[in-house]
Amino acid sequence: MADASAGGGSLDDYPTIDPTSFDVVLCGTGLPESILAAACAAAGKTVLHVDPDAFYGSFYSSIPLPSVPSFLSADSSTPCPSSTTASSSATAAYTAVDLKRRSLYSEVETSGTVPEPSRRFTVDLVGPRLLYCADEAVDLLLRSGGSHHVEFKSVEGGSLIYWDGALCPVPDSRQAIFMDSTHRSKEKLNLRDNLKEKTLLFRFFKLVQSHIAASSPGDKDGEGEASGKISEEDLDLPFIEFLKKQQLQPKIRAVVLYAIAMADYDQDAADSCEKLLTTRDGIKTLALYSSSIGRFANAQGAFIYPMYGHGELPQAFCRFAAVKGVEDASHSPSC
Repeated sequence: MADASAGGGSLDDYPTIDPTSFDVVLCGTGLPESILAAACAAAGKTVLHVDPDAFYGSFYSSIPLPSVPSFLSADSSTPCPSSTTASSSATAAYTAVDLKRRSLYSEVETSGTVPEPSRRFTVDLVGPRLLYCADEAVDLLLRSGGSHHVEFKSVEGGSLIYWDGALCPVPDSRQAIFMDSTHRSKEKLNLRDNLKEKTLLFRFFKLVQSHIAASSPGDKDGEGEASGKISEEDLDLPFIEFLKKQQLQPKIRAVVLYAIAMADYDQDAADSCEKLLTTRDGIKTLALYSSSIGRFANAQGAFIYPMYGHGELPQAFCRFAAVKGVEDASHSPSC
């Protein structure tokens, strides 16, 4: 059990939280804390949720662009009530906890002013990120009911990759592979090579799909090898080496590595084996990409994102937790 009465000086200076005893006390409304609050509440635990910040999300917030300079330069040394007086009383049945905001950066320098139209924009503190439609985070939102409290938007038109001075669409189906005009050569003499390139790409996708089907829990023993399951030796290879082994051209390898498998580092010039994506991990991401396409009727491609920024994700779980009875003391003087 955790006692909820916290503060310093005279207890009368701060609002009373009733009840005064909880199974779980969580500090912060970041994504991990918000998910924990929702999970504990769904499990029948009594939860007190506190946060010293004046906004939801902690480091996972989405800040209006005009508010970013003041947020970054905010004084993190806000004085907290001293616990000396509270702890000196022999009859006090509580423990005082000082909550203070943690700074994102050790040093911040801002200059200039934010243009007026910027009020229509928000800044994701963790950076803009897309979610696969079949991502575990999306599954968690659906299972928990948190999806009722956040609005997503599909990445329309699919993904793009910058190659040879132009933006090229990423094919997401057999039809897209053979209809994609960006893969057509400007020279008629290269039409045969272009068709061969598309055929190799389609063959690669077919191999991946066969491996995924063979590796599924429903696959019977002995059927995996016959259905085209990729060998363990190939699965342990760097993914880029496996793609070269499939005779895929540099542009197609770039599409697979960076636009679909979402590799974080240059796979051609990785300075560490730890930064090289393995075939095993690459295939898992391709499987996720494949299962994301067409999952939702109103999502055209494989990716979605919170319409009003990633700060909506922790808020969705906080709202769900509140519905389940979590005592929300965030942003109050008692924090």
